[in-house]
Amino acid sequence: MTETYWIKKQSQELFDKALKYEMEGKTISAIESYLQCLEIRPKNAQALYNLGIAYATLNKIDQAISCWRRAIWLKPDFRNELVEAFALDDVEYSETVIGDDYLAIDLGKAA
Repeated sequence: MTETYWIKKQSQELFDKALKYEMEGKTISAIESYLQCLEIRPKNAQALYNLGIAYATLNKIDQAISCWRRAIWLKPDFRNELVEAFALDDVEYSETVIGDDYLAIDLGKAA
């Protein structure tokens, strides 16, 4: 599917709606909006990353990890954001969250 102006616009509107729901504490509604956003633009790394956070908020860790891995695949910079956001000092746990190549990260830059 070619990303037209209208696809991007509709996707952004759903993303903004999801952010609003998150700010209001309506995590389930936020998840639904992120999923709709991703139906339109499946390669939206930011929506995947935020969807992972929403899932983690509901303690749905497997779904969160799946979203974060895909987000990192699409935008490798999210790896550093996860390290910072969740203080992933435990190497074994961080490998579970962000993949086996965690050790290749320069932690001096990520911290």
